[in-house]
Amino acid sequence: MEQGYNSIQYYKTLFATMLLVVAYLSVAREFDHDEFEAVHTSWKMINGESIYLDFFQHHHPFFYYLIAPVIYLLGDSITTLIVLRLLMLAMYMGIVLCVYQLAIVVFNNKKVAWLSIAFLLFMAMFSQKAIEIRPDVPQVLFGLLGILFLLQFKKHSTLFKYFLSAMCLALSYLFLQKAVFIVAAIGLVQLFWLYHRRLNFYQLIQYWLIFGFTISPYYFYLFYTDQFETYLLYNWIINMHFEGCFSPFNTIVDSFYYNHFIWIFGAVGIGFCLKRGLSDISLLGVFLFLTVFAVKAPYRQYFMPFVPILCITAAYAMIEVLRRKHLLIVVSLSAIVPMLYLIRTVIVYPNQPQLEKIEWVLNQTDPSDYVYDGDIYFNLYRKDIDYFWFSTEPGRGGLGTYQSLRPYTYNIYDAIRKYQPKVISDTFVENLENDVIRNNYIQTTQYPELYIRVK
Repeated sequence: MEQGYNSIQYYKTLFATMLLVVAYLSVAREFDHDEFEAVHTSWKMINGESIYLDFFQHHHPFFYYLIAPVIYLLGDSITTLIVLRLLMLAMYMGIVLCVYQLAIVVFNNKKVAWLSIAFLLFMAMFSQKAIEIRPDVPQVLFGLLGILFLLQFKKHSTLFKYFLSAMCLALSYLFLQKAVFIVAAIGLVQLFWLYHRRLNFYQLIQYWLIFGFTISPYYFYLFYTDQFETYLLYNWIINMHFEGCFSPFNTIVDSFYYNHFIWIFGAVGIGFCLKRGLSDISLLGVFLFLTVFAVKAPYRQYFMPFVPILCITAAYAMIEVLRRKHLLIVVSLSAIVPMLYLIRTVIVYPNQPQLEKIEWVLNQTDPSDYVYDGDIYFNLYRKDIDYFWFSTEPGRGGLGTYQSLRPYTYNIYDAIRKYQPKVISDTFVENLENDVIRNNYIQTTQYPELYIRVK
């Protein structure tokens, strides 16, 4: 077989070029709804509100504690958002380092490793989510560390790496409960090792004891404060009953359009690994891919644990299959299409209008004022008028799901009358002619969807 294109320098150049694009994306692209949710949640906790008890949230709290020092130090400003985006970019680079080391552990080939991390940046679906202020980023970072240390243990029989893997996996879970899929994937690999006598039962028990010890302080706290039932309701039961359901195929097709070479060669690479005895990476890839079919609403972030494995196997297959000239062409095309797409997203969807709107609301209000947003479009640093401060679409979202499980009266007009918010939005307000709005608010000229209190 002819050796593929072997210029590591070319892969490094592609990686560096794409890294500049991703960095630009990080500071200039519009913010996702979930990012504002994370920032406002952390802000509420800083200002003395208790998660689940004083306001609605359906994720684990540790990410909000992680970003709290940045919000506390930089204050109620749009600069805080940019700094938090840069923090996520730093975590993304941590993921990149994990993928590089994972490729080295599996294939012992620097060309595969460099091409793997270049492909990771090329994957538009991944780069778009990995720069966002969301708990998925540390979840994936620590989940990949768990996988990396586990495979390093297998290769070098280092118990320290084995125990470190369990701790990192536990941290991944504490950041976001979606990590149960990574937990299950690692459990599957361990059962495979146990069956083939590459792992003994005592080591298996040790691993999960360390995992349990790492997460146990949080659960002891929940039991001690009588919040465990509340935790189960908001983190598990509501998420399992959320309204809305769609197939992952649309997301896959959309990603395939921009990254078809990576998808094709990634699948080929998984097949190669199975045939050549590299079953661990294949099991992880196939299982993590199948998990997106196990959830009702598989948004792009649900693919994040799988994509790094896909990129590694794609790099391996591409270098194995293609001749020098063809490899150069395919790798270049793999870079150009997503690069242009990501640049276009910044041009078409810049974050400047969002930042200006947030700043406008801050200028119109005092720190003691209340604001009604409806679904986290602009209110990051002011108090809310109801326990359900986002996902309030009638009959859907968090509010609708909760009401399908428990009795809860939500009346936006009564809340406006009681708390007299300085700024309100028309989001999910069916009757703008209601007396409490008509008699006390005027429509703003700069933002027609916003109303400011005049009485």
